[in-house]
This record gives sequence, structure tokens and C-alpha cells, in this order.
Amino acid sequence: MMTCDWNILLQISLVSTITMSVFLRTSLHPDSVTSGGVYLGALFFALVNLMFSGLIEMALIISRLPVYYKQRDLYFYPAWSFALPVYILRLPVSVYESFLWVAITYWTIGFAPEASR
Repeated sequence: MMTCDWNILLQISLVSTITMSVFLRTSLHPDSVTSGGVYLGALFFALVNLMFSGLIEMALIISRLPVYYKQRDLYFYPAWSFALPVYILRLPVSVYESFLWVAITYWTIGFAPEASR
């Protein structure tokens, strides 16, 4: 599991570096409507990228479904006992991924003129 997390973090840092170079702050002006569309494009790309970064684990989740259905049908464990540990273990990784994306792209794209915002 740790190698998969490192791969995801490496992928996010690489994609955010490419995004940072595509939407450079020097070519965008916050007062024009055209640059506003580019800002919205950068926000949409960031949102889609962070939403689907966990899609890699879908195969692991699907492979565990037969065990879940068997234990559910035999009344061994409730459904939340399978969902809660995955959610708790995935939450710090998701926070770190979004922090890494914001740390690399936020100031360079120009969402705020100073880095302290």
C-alpha cells in the first residue's frame, strides 16, 4: 500500500508541475474576462484531478466485494465496519494530496497575489 501512495504523490506532484507551467501567473490578468475563463479552467482541472486520484484503488475495492457480500448475508458484520477503516486510513492521504497540489500550484497560477493568503 505504501508504494501505491508514493506513486500517487509522485503523480500529483508531476501533474501539478505541468499544470503550474501551463497556467502561469505572468500571462493571466485578474481583471479580464478571458483570464477569468482560464482561472476557472485551472480550478476545474484541479477539482477533477483531485476527485479522480483515488480511482486507482477501485480494483482493490471491487476485489473485496465477495467477502463483504458473504459476511453481510450471514449477518457477521454490518456494512459500516468495512467502510469506516478504509475512510479513516484514506483521509490523511487525501489531505496530503490536496495540500501538495495547493502548495505547488496556488501561488504560481495566480489565484492570490501573495503567498500568505
